[in-house]
Amino acid sequence: MFGHKKAVEETVVKKASDRIVFAEMEDDDELAKDLVLKLKDNQPLIINFSNVNEMATNKFIAFFSGATVALDGKIVFLKTNVYLFIKREDLLDGSVKELISSLNLK
Repeated sequence: MFGHKKAVEETVVKKASDRIVFAEMEDDDELAKDLVLKLKDNQPLIINFSNVNEMATNKFIAFFSGATVALDGKIVFLKTNVYLFIKREDLLDGSVKELISSLNLK
């Protein structure tokens, strides 16, 4: 009963900036769905919408924004056609803010 030691699983928690997914959006609903699933699984998204027309960009931004709000997240405009979609909890460690500052997106 007391002679067996249970294996202790060690969980390594990566900083939010280490989990960011950088994506170039295409006019592809399946890609959008897959990216939202990544966001749901605690992977912040930085998405560039430059490769899709204005109508598709608006559609996808609305889709990602709705999913982000549903996940208690935040949408951040980084520069023309580039947005960050992130859960609020992933903002807490400050690593994403630091990464964005280092990207020099201006």
